[in-house]
Amino acid sequence: MKLINYWNKLFKFVVYNFIDNYMKLNSNSRNIFLFVILISIIAGCARMAAPTGGPKDEQHPLIVEINPASYTTNFDSKLVKITFDEFIQLTDLQQNLIVSPILEKNPMIQAKGKVLNIKFEEELKDSTTYNLYFGNSVQDFNEGNPIENFQYVFSTGEYIDSMSIQGHVLNSFNLLPEEGVFVMLYNSKEDSVPFKSIPDYISKTNSEGFFRINNIRIDNYKLFCLRDLNKNYLFDMPDEDIAFTDSLISFELITEVKIDTTFVEDSLISIEGGLTKKYGDIDTIITETNIYYTIPEYTLMLFKEDRAVQYVANTKREEQQKVEIMFNKPIKDSIIFELVDTVIETDWYIKELSENNDTVFYWLTNSEIYNKENMKCTLSYQKEDSNLVYQWNTDTLNLRYFETKKKNKDQEQKLPGIEYKLSVKDRGSLDLNKNINLSFEKPLLDIDRSYIYLYNVVDSMEYEVGFKLNKVENELREFELTSTWPEDSTFKLEIYPGAFTDISESTNDTLIVEYKVMTLDSYGKVLANISGIDSSFQAICQLILPGKETENILDERIVQKDEILEFAYLNPKEYIFKVIIDRNMNGKWDEGNYLEHILPEEVLYYEKEIKVRANWDIEINMDLKKK
Repeated sequence: MKLINYWNKLFKFVVYNFIDNYMKLNSNSRNIFLFVILISIIAGCARMAAPTGGPKDEQHPLIVEINPASYTTNFDSKLVKITFDEFIQLTDLQQNLIVSPILEKNPMIQAKGKVLNIKFEEELKDSTTYNLYFGNSVQDFNEGNPIENFQYVFSTGEYIDSMSIQGHVLNSFNLLPEEGVFVMLYNSKEDSVPFKSIPDYISKTNSEGFFRINNIRIDNYKLFCLRDLNKNYLFDMPDEDIAFTDSLISFELITEVKIDTTFVEDSLISIEGGLTKKYGDIDTIITETNIYYTIPEYTLMLFKEDRAVQYVANTKREEQQKVEIMFNKPIKDSIIFELVDTVIETDWYIKELSENNDTVFYWLTNSEIYNKENMKCTLSYQKEDSNLVYQWNTDTLNLRYFETKKKNKDQEQKLPGIEYKLSVKDRGSLDLNKNINLSFEKPLLDIDRSYIYLYNVVDSMEYEVGFKLNKVENELREFELTSTWPEDSTFKLEIYPGAFTDISESTNDTLIVEYKVMTLDSYGKVLANISGIDSSFQAICQLILPGKETENILDERIVQKDEILEFAYLNPKEYIFKVIIDRNMNGKWDEGNYLEHILPEEVLYYEKEIKVRANWDIEINMDLKKK
């Protein structure tokens, strides 16, 4: 009250003195005085600003108290309270929390003000060490600064188990790190345990594929990795990725003995003007023994087993003459495609397979069939039964095509031009070691080469040259135009209507392109010295153009003995060199099989990207014994 009275008296004194002085001024002075006061108020308002609040808080919350304390033994509490020095929040707890060993019910975890409450919903196992790993979930409330890799550890027994393992999980095909994969340890040694039991210990890989499991009891364990799609910690879905080691995890006890000595007399003696230390007789030999367990480290290769049962994943008839049938995986054998309630004596379709044999295209050639809005068909193919034995299976399909726009009479009389792509552009360039590829939207019925002309252009003069146009092997709609391509030469290709006719009886429009053949000194070369091959495998060597999601294989060679591979006519770019250890010698990479104890075939990469320069040879060495 005294402080309030003081401020009231001060305010009255200032106001009364202001009025008294103001009344003594003449009218002009009063106006000037009021003007000055007004300007001062405006300037003061203009300078008003919110306080800066000081530097940004970058400190994570600090623990003030834990009850019961972390690393408590003989733990028997239902509730854990962790108090911090500031308000906290939990972020992405479901994605980060790992309780090892796994509980049937995860504990109830709540952040209230500055306190983190952990309440257990079930009885804990006797003589067991538990680790609650929160990752980066515990953060301060204002800035979101996390306590990195925060964990709470306790034991219901007399001591804390202290064994650990760590390592990385990589994609077995491209060696990229795999994030979010469960790494699990089982005390059971049975092969079937990942199918029917939850693990005894568990961890999860981070963005670098790294994992670590702490507080493990000393024993031997089966190690298994799982990308758990249905969140039940069981390997029970065919699309779940897995990795495993073919031997049990164990912990090695290391004994290190360090020997040191002391001497009776130490003295300094002069040698050629300098001082040096002279040792006397040995007085004592000191032996120090250090005993500890190693932390085993593993690199595991993640893969997907071929366990999916064959089925038709989707069907399309978006074009009148094109039926597309997609399977969930590559088909094992030939398939039978037949019409229902319709008998056609002649061939009525052309079949085409996708590159990896998981999609079949049927190009309809009989107008009586493809003019139907609805086609009822049967599709027979081989699929696995309950014993994984292949049996013939038949599906009935209803394939509908709807005309999106009605054509007028002029459009019906005019045949649209064939859609196709040329691998060379007008005013573009052609690689010395390449030919011209033509890719058509639909299969062709006829090619008339008399409507195709190829000229060599020299000093504005055109000289007709010969060429060949043939279908690319194993491709239905790909053709290759070949000729002799001298370096640094210019050619003109002219294609006129009537050269190509497709299954819709459409023909092509006129196309004229002029292009230049590259010079030899525009290219670089890679010489790959491959060694360490023995009779147990062959090496699939690939030169790859790096991509964001897929590997674009530029060239592939299969090597069965040590040799130097030459990759020529390479454009100046960065390339990747990859080797697949093909142990079953089938010419492709194969995934593993858990129950048969087969690991995925090994993949090796050259240590860095190969930077190719024009008119330059680069030599690399890969000894496959030094993996």
